[in-house]
Amino acid sequence: MPARHLRALLGALAATCLLATCRNSERPPNVVVIALDTLRPDCLGIYGHKRETSPNLDRWAAKAVVFENAQTAAPWTAPSLLSVMTSLYPSVHGVSTFPNPGTMNERVTTLAEVLKARGYATGAFTDGGYAKRQYGLGQGFDTYPLNEGDTPEEHASNLAHPHRLAENLDRTLRWIDEFKDEPFFLFFHTYEIHGPYMPPEADIQRWRPDYREKEEHDVLVAKIDHLLATGEIDAEGVRLVLKHKEHCNAGNGQKEMELLYPKLKEFGIRTSDPDIMGFWRDLYDAEIRHTDRELEKLFARLEQADLAENTIVVIVSDHGEGFGEHGYVGHGNALHDEALRVVLMLRAPGVAPRRVSEVVNNVDVMPTVLDLVKAPRESLLLQGRSLVPALRGEKLLDSPVFSHSLARKDREGRQWSVREGRWRFVWDEEKQQSQLFDLQSDPGELVDASAANPKIVERLLGLLRAQRDVDTAFRERASGPPLPYAPSKNDLEELGHLGYVETDVSQDANPPKWLPAPRLGQ
Repeated sequence: MPARHLRALLGALAATCLLATCRNSERPPNVVVIALDTLRPDCLGIYGHKRETSPNLDRWAAKAVVFENAQTAAPWTAPSLLSVMTSLYPSVHGVSTFPNPGTMNERVTTLAEVLKARGYATGAFTDGGYAKRQYGLGQGFDTYPLNEGDTPEEHASNLAHPHRLAENLDRTLRWIDEFKDEPFFLFFHTYEIHGPYMPPEADIQRWRPDYREKEEHDVLVAKIDHLLATGEIDAEGVRLVLKHKEHCNAGNGQKEMELLYPKLKEFGIRTSDPDIMGFWRDLYDAEIRHTDRELEKLFARLEQADLAENTIVVIVSDHGEGFGEHGYVGHGNALHDEALRVVLMLRAPGVAPRRVSEVVNNVDVMPTVLDLVKAPRESLLLQGRSLVPALRGEKLLDSPVFSHSLARKDREGRQWSVREGRWRFVWDEEKQQSQLFDLQSDPGELVDASAANPKIVERLLGLLRAQRDVDTAFRERASGPPLPYAPSKNDLEELGHLGYVETDVSQDANPPKWLPAPRLGQ
């Protein structure tokens, strides 16, 4: 080939490559939000856990910005996920009442809606429950498929399906491959870590080598059958039922509960007994290990060359889980770090890994993503702040963050919290009382420091009052009252599997109440 022809060919190739590079650089980055339900940060290696529960998450986080003190706006799924997707607190977006939170008003603008308007393909893949589209999460998503067994009219529970996480991941990966050539926004959610904890036997044996599920289950069934037939059960049987209460919902039937609980008092057995609580913690860690192993497929896909250099990935949990630290197991009713502290880590092209110690909130996710994709947000009403300065290594200014505990019908404003730096202030609406905790000297939040710090109490109470007024103003401008949604029988069965036992909400088609503003003393 003549030299001049070779030079012309190379020049054409260079021009083509440059054009492709320019086009690629002009293409908006993909956005992926991975929500891991009920995941406590302190149960991951990257956050200091001693057990090897999360090798894949730890490896992923080693190249991410890890927020060490992220807090959730609400310690239960429906309001928390909507706060992630709207940058509004639950008292503003309106989905806050348990067990039937209703549907978020369509006046609210979601992250999916903003990205869809900018040409993104939008897809959401969840495990159902309180992560269904009906509560408002569906706003802005082109794809939000039903789960196995669902129909447009009825929703079957797949939460007991042993392979649901793998199947959810498989359909997610197929969707990524379908839309990989255009900018996309993916929301992936799994309930896998949420109770009842039913990890594979091999993962339980990592912490309990002698555990044999079938043998133990056979004994458990025999004990419960004897209880139902005779009303009698020995102390060993009581402990076994309680151990498996968080494993397979053992003893949760109405008759079993009526017969079992007098026996707890008779034998002096409590759910907080170390052997019971230790089993639950082992099950929980085994769930994390199982989830971590399955997620490796998603991480591997996101690290392939066609996605790695143009994809923003946010990993977040909606809330944590209590294991007796403040007299409760689970989440929703208490405002302490075991329930409010959440996982938050972010990887983005050109962003160096680092750790951020300042207190942030899950309402900060949306403004951060919008800044990273260079989407204007001046016209949006957002209550969170962009964390992009922290991604650049700048110190964040101290800013208070707020949380609200689970609100039940007819008992709306139960507890409110403000966290600022080392301090957490909790207001109990029913008791009209407050508590103050110094997480620097008392990380377990066991000692009320109110008496020794009256000025701090008054300042944080003032912040809560100010936030109440801000929320009221945001309601009028950014939101609207929640709309009615009557759960079906299958919806209730699904929520029952998650441990939410309510029987009357299927008939309640009335709009849920908007969360009343707290009465914060004089």
